[in-house]
Amino acid sequence: MKSPSGLSVLLIGTGAVRAHPERGGPSFIVTIDGKNLLFDCGRCAVHNMSRFGFPVESIAETYITHLHFDHICDLPLLLLLSWNNGRTHRMPIYGPRGIDAFMENGLRQAYEHDIKSRVGHGKDASLLEWDVTELTKEGVVVETDTHRIDTLITKHGGLLNFNFRITTADKVIVVMSDSEYDPRIVEFCRDADLVLVECSGTQEFLDTVPWGSWHMTPEQIGEVMREAQAKKVVLKHLVIESFKENDQNVSEEMAKTAQKIYPEGEVIAGTDGMKFNF
Repeated sequence: MKSPSGLSVLLIGTGAVRAHPERGGPSFIVTIDGKNLLFDCGRCAVHNMSRFGFPVESIAETYITHLHFDHICDLPLLLLLSWNNGRTHRMPIYGPRGIDAFMENGLRQAYEHDIKSRVGHGKDASLLEWDVTELTKEGVVVETDTHRIDTLITKHGGLLNFNFRITTADKVIVVMSDSEYDPRIVEFCRDADLVLVECSGTQEFLDTVPWGSWHMTPEQIGEVMREAQAKKVVLKHLVIESFKENDQNVSEEMAKTAQKIYPEGEVIAGTDGMKFNF
C-alpha cells in the first residue's frame, strides 16, 4: 500500500436527531488523495458541505453506518442535487442491508415526478444512478492501493450497525457509528490517529430516556480509548445539548470526563466545520 499524497477529515455535522442551530446531523468527509469519501448523510449535510467548500458533486463514494433517519435523511438530496449540478459518475453507496430499498423508495419513487420533469428537459437519467453494496457482515469493504476500509458490527437500537476503520500506509482513521459498549471496539480503534466517536450524553442523562442503553457514556469512551491507545478522540452525535438549551458546554464537560480517564491521549468535543489534516 502506497502512502496517499493527502489525507484529511472534515466534520460536516456533529449533532443528532433534533434540530440544533449550531450542529447538523451526523456526516463526515474523509479525503484521500483528493477523493472525498462521505460517511453518513444526516440533517443539513448537503447545506453544510456548501458552507465548508465541498460541492455535493465532489463526493466520490458514500458509506452509511445504519438506517436511523438522522444518519440518512439528506442522502436522497445528495444524489439529486449532485445529479442536477453535473455529477458524472454513478454514486457508490455502501451501507447495511436495507439501504437499497431506502434509495429506491426514498429517492426513485418519492421523486418520480421531479425526475421525469428534469429528464424531459434534457437531464441524463443515467447520471442520477447509484451502485449499492449492501453490507451484512464484518470485514474488508474496500481495498485500493492507498487505503483499506474495514467494518465492525456493534449493537444499536436493534439495527444492523457498522463502524468503519480507514487504514492508509501510515495512518488510521476510525468513524464509529452510534453504539452500545462492546469490548471489541478497543481492538478496532487500536493505535488510531483519529477516532470519531458518538457521545450522546452522560450516564445520568441516558438513564432518563428510553433509548439510553443504545449509547456509550463518556466514562466508557475514556476507558475504551485508553485501552486502544487512540491518539486523538473527537466526540460527535451530541444529543444531550438538545435537552440542555443547546448548551455546547455540556459536550465540553463530557470530553473533559473522558480525558480524565485517558490523560495520555487527546479528547475533544467536535464542532461542525472542524478539520484534521494528516
